Amino acid sequence: MAKKITSWLLLILVLSLGFGQLLRFEVLSLPFYLHDLLVILLILLQLPSRKRLRSPLFFKLIILGLFLGWLRALTLFPLSTLTVPFLYSLRLISYLVLYLLLKQSKITIHPTILFLSGMVSLLLGLLQYFFLPDMRIFQYLGWDDHLFRLTLPHFDPTYSAAMLSLFFLSLPAPRKFTSTFLYTLGILLSYARSIWLSLLATGLFFLKKKKLFFLLLLIFPLIFFVLPRQAGEGTNLLRTYSISSRLTHDLSLASQVDWNFFLGQGYNTISLFPTSSSEFPLHAHGFNNSFLEILATMGVIGLLGWILFLTQLATHPRLRPLVIFLSVASLFNNLLLYPFCLLLLLLLPFKAPSES
Repeated sequence: MAKKITSWLLLILVLSLGFGQLLRFEVLSLPFYLHDLLVILLILLQLPSRKRLRSPLFFKLIILGLFLGWLRALTLFPLSTLTVPFLYSLRLISYLVLYLLLKQSKITIHPTILFLSGMVSLLLGLLQYFFLPDMRIFQYLGWDDHLFRLTLPHFDPTYSAAMLSLFFLSLPAPRKFTSTFLYTLGILLSYARSIWLSLLATGLFFLKKKKLFFLLLLIFPLIFFVLPRQAGEGTNLLRTYSISSRLTHDLSLASQVDWNFFLGQGYNTISLFPTSSSEFPLHAHGFNNSFLEILATMGVIGLLGWILFLTQLATHPRLRPLVIFLSVASLFNNLLLYPFCLLLLLLLPFKAPSES
């Protein structure tokens, strides 16, 4: 009975990822997501059947990095301000625990569910682009203003495009072939250049016929002429402001933590600096680079744990393109620690191999 309930909860969990931030709600001014509640339920169902949770080295290193970072955080910030960041740490740990529990079980996720979740995300994005292109009306909720870009379901073009890319790369070959046009359209209409670059880098790594890649590289500039040009800086593919602002932002944060990356200062505590605009960040006001964010909050030990984890995932041929894509994309945006990207990455190893 528990196994059947687990299978249904996993199905709902995967489908919920396709709706992105649309399933976000607040309780006592704290943000919650449907997928977080499902993760908790799945852990509670799985734990009684596991006599002992196997803790691989990467997990021990990440937990140690989190622990040491939090010890330092207690010396840097008032205890009253650490409640929300600590909840974020618990969520991160719960994702990893769910991964380890599922790894010890024989439960699998049917590829069709992943396909449907990806299509939900894609269709929501395309509908928003064509029928609600002006997303500036959501500024009052704390989201960035975006105009004439595919922004939903994550209220951010880059994060939406990253999830579309992960869904696409996870598709089995037949479905990948039939879905290529729609996914390409969605990712291009996001105007998220870092995602385009990450996909090109992934393609260069895996394409056996390198001539085909260079042909695609030559065709790539045509995008500048094919994609619609609308009012606003977001659709300007030659914009440099976003690049320089990210670099300036990361350097400023590194200076604020005094470049002290050895122990870290506690997960998700960057938002506690006076320059941060919200105690409950919609997209964390931390480093744009995921690896810098890990280094600054979990220290060297935590970073080693994450690198070991990604390396282990990459040994699986089916997961290698996703790991490479996410690793490259995380150099520009904090995608590795974005809950939706991370949770999808943690669930994909359990996709049933029948349609791989």
